Amino acid sequence: MGFYRKYHKIPMVYKMVAAMVIGILLGAVLGERATAVEPLGKFFLTLLKMIALPLVIVNLIAGISALDDPQSFGRIGGRIFIYYFGTTAVAMLVGTLLATILRPGVNLPLEGTYDGVVGEIPTIFETLIGLVPGNIFQAMVDGRFDQVVVVCALIGIGVLMLPKEPKARLSQSFSDLSMLMSKVVGIIMGLAPFGICALIANSVGRYGSKIFGVLAKYIACVYLGIFCMCMLYATLVFLFTRIGFGRFFKTASSIMITSFSTCSSTSSIPINMECADKLDVPRKVSSFTIPLGAQINKDGTGLTLAIVFVLTAQAIGVSVDLATLVKVIILGLILTTGSGAIPSGMLVILAILLESLGFPLEIVGLVAGVHAFNDMGMTMINCLGDLAGTTIVGHAEKKRVRRAERTGNRTQ
Repeated sequence: MGFYRKYHKIPMVYKMVAAMVIGILLGAVLGERATAVEPLGKFFLTLLKMIALPLVIVNLIAGISALDDPQSFGRIGGRIFIYYFGTTAVAMLVGTLLATILRPGVNLPLEGTYDGVVGEIPTIFETLIGLVPGNIFQAMVDGRFDQVVVVCALIGIGVLMLPKEPKARLSQSFSDLSMLMSKVVGIIMGLAPFGICALIANSVGRYGSKIFGVLAKYIACVYLGIFCMCMLYATLVFLFTRIGFGRFFKTASSIMITSFSTCSSTSSIPINMECADKLDVPRKVSSFTIPLGAQINKDGTGLTLAIVFVLTAQAIGVSVDLATLVKVIILGLILTTGSGAIPSGMLVILAILLESLGFPLEIVGLVAGVHAFNDMGMTMINCLGDLAGTTIVGHAEKKRVRRAERTGNRTQ
C-alpha cells in the first residue's frame, strides 16, 4: 500500500516519460521478442478508442451550446481552418527545403514494389460532400470522426437557437455528461504508463533495425522536419498567447508521448483536450477544434509527402521547378484534408500524388518499410499542431470576451 501511494503521487507526465524510456530500452535489448508485450499496448489503445467517440460527441455539443450565438461558432471555425491549412502548407515547405538540402534521394536505389490501389485525387466539392454522413449511426460505427463532428456541430448550433429555458437545460445536460466522460478518461489514464511502455517496446523491437539502412537519411530528414514544426508551434503559441516554450512543452508532453506511442490522432483526442484545459483553453473551443484537427490537420503527412516527392525526384534525376512545387503543395493540401476517408492512410495518398506527377511508384514500396517508425513522429506533430492551434484560437476568444465585458461595463 505504501508503494502504491508513493506511485500515485508521482505526476502522470513523469510516469509517462519513464514508461517511454523503459519501452525504448526493452525494445532495443529484446528486439523482436519485445512484441510479446503488444497485447497490453493494444488494450490501452482500444480503451482510448472506446472513449474517444462519446467524449467528442458530448463535449462538442456542450461546447457549442455554451457559446453566445452561432456567429461565435463561425468565428472560431474560420480561425482554426486558416491555422490548419496554413501550418500544413508550411510543413510541406519545410519538408521540401530539408530534402533539398540533405538530398536523401541521391544514389538511392529504386527497389521495392507497390501493390496497393491508386485512387484519384478528390475534388474540393467531393471532399466537402464526404464530410456529410448519409447515416449518422453508420458514421459512428465506421469511426468517421469528421462526419460525427459535422453532425454534432449542427446539433450544437440547433441548441444555440432554442428558447432560453430548453437551451439552458440541454446545455447543462451535455455539460454534466462532459464531466462524466472526463472522469472515465481519468480512469483509463491510470493504465497509460503501462500501455505506452508496451507500445514503444513493440515498435522499437519490430522496426528499430530498419532505421540504419539506405533510408537512414530519409528518416533523419523526416524527424528533423518534425523538430522544426514543434519549434514553429511553440513560437506561434508564444507570439499569440505569451505562453512560454517551457510551459507549452511541459503541458503538451502527455499528448506528445501518447500520440507518439499510439500512432493515432483520434485515440489521442481525450488526452489532447485535457492538455488544452491545462493551457486555459475554453472547452467550447477545444471541444470543436481538437476533434476537427484530428481529421483534417495532417502536418506530419504533408511534411513527409513533400520529403518523399523531392527524394523521388532526386533518385530519378528530375529537377523540381517552382510550378511543380506549387502543384505538389496544392495537391498535398487536398489529399491530406480528405485523408480521413482514404483507406491505408499516407501510403495511398503518396501513391496518388506520385502517379499524378508521373513519378515511379516503386518508391512507395521502399518507404513503406520504415513508415511505421516515421508514423509515430508524424502523428505526434499532427496532435501537437492541433493543440497549438486550439490554444491560439482559444486565447483569442477569451480576449474577445474580455474586451466585450469591458465595453459593456463602460457603456453602463
